[in-house]
Amino acid sequence: MDTAPLLGNRPALIQDHPVFLRASHSPWSLIPQSVLSFIRGSILAYLTVAAILILNYELTNPPLNANPSDPGDSDPNDPGPDPNDPSFSTIAQTVTNWRLFFEFPIISFGLVLWYFVVTFSWTFTHLYYPDADDVDGRVEYAIIRLMSLPRDLGNARYQFYFTLFYFVTVAYSFMNSAIYWFVTRPHDLVHVVLGLFSQGCPDQVKLWDATAVTLAGPFSDIFGEGWLRAFVLINLYAVTPGIMVTEVLFLNSIRRPNGIGGYLFALLVFAALYIGWAFIGHAATDVWPFFFLDTAQVGSTEAVVAYSIGFVLLAPIAFIFMQGFVGVRESLIRPYVIVQDALGA
Repeated sequence: MDTAPLLGNRPALIQDHPVFLRASHSPWSLIPQSVLSFIRGSILAYLTVAAILILNYELTNPPLNANPSDPGDSDPNDPGPDPNDPSFSTIAQTVTNWRLFFEFPIISFGLVLWYFVVTFSWTFTHLYYPDADDVDGRVEYAIIRLMSLPRDLGNARYQFYFTLFYFVTVAYSFMNSAIYWFVTRPHDLVHVVLGLFSQGCPDQVKLWDATAVTLAGPFSDIFGEGWLRAFVLINLYAVTPGIMVTEVLFLNSIRRPNGIGGYLFALLVFAALYIGWAFIGHAATDVWPFFFLDTAQVGSTEAVVAYSIGFVLLAPIAFIFMQGFVGVRESLIRPYVIVQDALGA
């Protein structure tokens, strides 16, 4: 049994279908429920494998300057702790690994993974087990009930919570990608170049003129240190936001909210809460999730405040960027909706 896509676009004070159903239906007739379930399941399987590899890499490769016994060290040329060094104790490594609970890329990836766990469960059970009460067996019933859509689909509070979770997941994913490609990576490249100069490695750095510096390759920092590092970086900062763009355009029919003020405010709050969470993480692990939160690296407390404000303001920008994709999707399906309405009249 395939369920028809939800294509209604008539104005209303609330969405014409509960957001839970819209998250479980593609607006495209070429993506019926069976195909949507397969796509979501495939993405979930991929994200699960990627999560395992990412955790393996992060747990076995401590970040630069992540030595808990050396608090406040922000020297970009310091290679950090070597896990194979006997002096790097198990306790120190455990403390360092706690940093994962505070790293924005890991949190962002975790939200995307959990979103697909939820939406795959809803899509699958809505197609194959529309009524959990018809399932025989106590264990089977408990599993299907856990995977099924909420009983009270019309509950406005639950709809708001899920919609906010969806918006935060997409916004965090876009923010994570933008920060890496436009802030963190350029900063790291500059410090690599300065480190090579300070170590006297002219063969690795070529000056084409007085201001330009060229490394061995444009993406040697990503692909030049083994396949696992490249896989981790690409998945954290390119594949994940790409998946969420695909989600917005093709895999759900969640519409633009009629009132965005509450969501914008909530996104600002969640972004600000992360900044606080990052400072808690530094207090617990002596590791900064972002270089721009470290006064020693950016030069002053005022610079840290400016970067933090920019981070918080990036959340609504990412939200607006996301709504642009929603607008593109609705514009593309509108002619089909008009034809369907005319045929049904």
